[in-house]
Amino acid sequence: MKRKSLFAVMVLATGLTMNSCKNTEVEEKSTEGERNTNSVNFQPEEIVFTNLGTDDDGFEHFSLVSGAENIKDYPINFSFSSAMITPGVFHTEEVPETIESKEWLGLISDKDNTYKLVPIKPIVSKLFDTEHSESDVVSEVEITQKDQQNCLLYIEKQNNLKETNVEVANIPSYIYPGEKVNFAFKGKEYTLYATGTRKLNGVNEADFLNSVENGYDMPKYYVKNYTLRLEIKDGDKINEVMLLSQRYFEEGQVPKVMFGGDINNDNIVDILINTSTEYNVSRPTLYLSDTTNNNVSIQPVAAHESIGC
Repeated sequence: MKRKSLFAVMVLATGLTMNSCKNTEVEEKSTEGERNTNSVNFQPEEIVFTNLGTDDDGFEHFSLVSGAENIKDYPINFSFSSAMITPGVFHTEEVPETIESKEWLGLISDKDNTYKLVPIKPIVSKLFDTEHSESDVVSEVEITQKDQQNCLLYIEKQNNLKETNVEVANIPSYIYPGEKVNFAFKGKEYTLYATGTRKLNGVNEADFLNSVENGYDMPKYYVKNYTLRLEIKDGDKINEVMLLSQRYFEEGQVPKVMFGGDINNDNIVDILINTSTEYNVSRPTLYLSDTTNNNVSIQPVAAHESIGC
């Protein structure tokens, strides 16, 4: 059966819109600030949020101290030169036709939650149309791993990736507008923070706690006009990178950090984020660090998008 997003159960029958007069006023006042660049060096500056108020639909708007941002979609698209796939069952067009001929590295974990990047060969199984017993039409493709290894993703082999143990960073699944998360990783200090609008989605506390216990972390808010950024502090030097900026998110869908750790073994955090804007779509997107010209940056390099039934 085709995978379905766990967020589908959260969709309400009535859609919310963001067309209030207050929201229009916010957009008219939007200005392009220095924090809207993809990567920038600047003097240390405290990250302070401004609550611009609540619109008629109940969404609170959180911006930076400098005022509302002019939201620009980033990444502009999710087509990358590097191929990436994830385990599961997919429509045939959602996986590369050349999957079996490519060399892959897999991010796997063992029983004690230790992660490794290792050469790996995905097992590709063709699933035929079950409605017709004699059908030779392939309806779906299943990607699995031998010995039932827990593989989070497969990335096409490239020069800056090699077999290695992967140290894991402790990052929450969700960072909502108006929130910032500080964490240390391999001698550097990080601040992951989000701006945009948010509204409680009505999930009761019992359901939320149950989602945490079962490992799928149900989000607490609806979000729109969402931007996620990361500050990297190394001594006196600070770099800021844009990770994600999107206006539209379907109700119940919130960007989710799926993994954080040093995948390319350069002592800088790399991040896997589900960047999907629709509840019935999955789009894990891999961000890898780059230190070209001594300037630390984290760029999206690969994504795997699939659609549920």
